[in-house]
Amino acid sequence: MNEQGLREIYREAFGNDGEFEDRLFSLCGEYCRTVSCGDKAAAMLFALPCEISIPGKSFYAYYLYAAATQKAYRKKGYMSGLINDLIKEGNPIFLKPANEGLFSFYERLGFKKFSAVVSAGSPKTARPLDGFARLSSNEAEHGNYSYTAMSIGMPIDPNGLCFPYIME
Repeated sequence: MNEQGLREIYREAFGNDGEFEDRLFSLCGEYCRTVSCGDKAAAMLFALPCEISIPGKSFYAYYLYAAATQKAYRKKGYMSGLINDLIKEGNPIFLKPANEGLFSFYERLGFKKFSAVVSAGSPKTARPLDGFARLSSNEAEHGNYSYTAMSIGMPIDPNGLCFPYIME
């Protein structure tokens, strides 16, 4: 897929943030899933690798990031298709929707809300792996708080999952 076309989708959805965008595509480009319509990029998302740990066990999961569809291709099922393909792989998936309006979209795909936390000491933690680890920073030093996230396919109750990372 043409990276320039993917960057156009990213900028249309999230704005032009220059250096971060360059780092996202260089460090995590291999995790970008796409769908095209003809030779034009229509939708994209990053399925970023994470390890979720609970006492005595850990497992691989995806953190969904920068899911976006170019305006001209919205409401045609492209993003649903991308996410459903990812779900079929069988790995747990979690995300923090970019805005309130997206919760219902993810719920239609089977995702459930849960309370994630940014705090030290949680027995359930998610940490970025590989290129994603080099792109993110730990936000825990900025205080403790919780936020509503969504997940599908988790082999554990995700409530209280500590995911204190932000994208730089």
